[in-house]
Amino acid sequence: MPAIQNIRAKEILDSRGNPTIEVTLWLDDGQAVVTSVPNGIKHYPNEAFVLYDQDSEHMGGRGVQKAVALINQTIAPQLTGQDPTQQTPLDQFLQQLDSTPQKSKAGANTLIALSQAVLKAGAVATGQPLYQYLIQQFQLTDHAAIPTCLYGLVNGGQYGSDNLDIQEFLVIPASHLDYRVSLEMESALRTKLQEMLKNQKANYSFGELGGFTPALQKNTDVFEFIVEAARKTNYILSRDFFFGIDTGGDNLVSGGKYLLKDKSTGYSEKELLEYYKNLREKYNLTYFEDPFAVKDAGAWQAITTDLADAARIAGDVITATQPSLVQHAIENRLCNTLVVKPSQVGTVTETLQAIKLARNAGWAIVISQRTGETNDDFLADFAVGVGAEFVKFGPTNRGEAVAKYNRLADIYQALEQTHQEGTAMTEPTQPTNTSTPAVPPPDEPTVDQTTEPTSVLGTPPAPPAPAADPSPTDLPQNTSIPVVEPPQPPTSTPAKPPVVSATPMPPKPPAGPAVTPPATPPPNIPPPSQPPTPPAPPTTPLAAAGPTEKPSEADVQQSIDKTLSEIGAKPPAVPGGETTAPPSAPAKPASPTASEPTPQE
Repeated sequence: MPAIQNIRAKEILDSRGNPTIEVTLWLDDGQAVVTSVPNGIKHYPNEAFVLYDQDSEHMGGRGVQKAVALINQTIAPQLTGQDPTQQTPLDQFLQQLDSTPQKSKAGANTLIALSQAVLKAGAVATGQPLYQYLIQQFQLTDHAAIPTCLYGLVNGGQYGSDNLDIQEFLVIPASHLDYRVSLEMESALRTKLQEMLKNQKANYSFGELGGFTPALQKNTDVFEFIVEAARKTNYILSRDFFFGIDTGGDNLVSGGKYLLKDKSTGYSEKELLEYYKNLREKYNLTYFEDPFAVKDAGAWQAITTDLADAARIAGDVITATQPSLVQHAIENRLCNTLVVKPSQVGTVTETLQAIKLARNAGWAIVISQRTGETNDDFLADFAVGVGAEFVKFGPTNRGEAVAKYNRLADIYQALEQTHQEGTAMTEPTQPTNTSTPAVPPPDEPTVDQTTEPTSVLGTPPAPPAPAADPSPTDLPQNTSIPVVEPPQPPTSTPAKPPVVSATPMPPKPPAGPAVTPPATPPPNIPPPSQPPTPPAPPTTPLAAAGPTEKPSEADVQQSIDKTLSEIGAKPPAVPGGETTAPPSAPAKPASPTASEPTPQE
């Protein structure tokens, strides 16, 4: 198995022009992976700490040169020589390197960049696409399927220009729509909506996430515009698509009221709940994200109780991808859907723990972009690999979103090709009626026949029991990291990765044929997502240690202390006035030994 040879971080820009971290990881067989970290528009208390330079002379204080230096000078040497398939032990090493509750020493942006790089490298090392590697290693789903896309056509609130109060107005394709047809629908609705806004002189611009930001009298006017735009297409509300919203409840509270322009005096918690219920009835909303402020737990419980059977109540700020907060939300029935953003928590392992908790509670999973995104398509593979029901990448008019949608299209074509060839799958990967013989689909979506509404939010099949994995409380505290033995070089051709079975799909609507894409032969299965021609690893030796040399524990401690001192970070205080020392990396024996069995993830 290839081992990690080198890691280099650098500062790049996100979609909003703010600095963020990009990491390149090289394996000793010459392969390389690249990953980058998105930024949020606002840091909420529940999220892990983000390490910025705080230097007003560089990028307004939002530079990440300190994080880059911490990776290159201190952490990277500790990861060289390690087996990239050992995700959990290496993530535990990163967690113990910064054992503060909110990653306040090293920063979640520093750690997630490394954790994502290790995950990508593990997939490359095993010769698998990232989504298939996730399925095999972590077993959060037993099939590969394309999630339903939540398209944010209109932005308001902190994502817009204060013309509207609600952050995102979402169009959600019905479950009978094939992925490629859902992209066509989004494009058609967005084009017609733009024409209408222009004709109505609605003075629109584009928001932080790429959605329109029109100047309208009320928030509900957005739904009216989209419904009217749909009439100019072949798509129909409640049959082909539904509505959803991301309210951003914490940003609406002022003076004890929720302020929306739909009512001049504002809304109490009970009044806002009734407002949501009316939206549900009138416009068929099936998704409510962050409907209330975090502090209003009673309101969260009320909307989950009242609308759980008809809609997804999604928690983002209230859970922040933190396993402990997800567990709290489950126990108090605050929501029934988890919004997942790995950069909120800091490591892939913690992200997977949060997803497992939500899965065991019967929740749905939404893999979401951040406001300051990058062109990394990591989230597309991650969503398929963990069996997420939904993804939220924004509209299809921004490069950082298009990169992810194109990667989903690659995965879709790979699954379709595999099914057509019959080499790994015996069931279709898109919705079909499993109780009757298949009917050849039309080349284009047929929407002129009357059908019953098909809710995208039907109860998903129960996921398989996940493999045993340590809960947040099971992680070792202030202990050394498990030893990860270096693997033996392969002596024979590696076996093909296990096949991925297709998803069992729900039945079609009672009338009319199912909508599927044209039967065009797709290209071959794409290789694992990675740079086509990775740069050669730097030849200059790392300051702290060479790629095959393990520094002494005293040297490591001195290097960590020096780096943290340079960037102005202090070790966390512990009872007794002492400080917690960062742990040493997994030991790398001088001579090869028999390979250890891979621990359960």
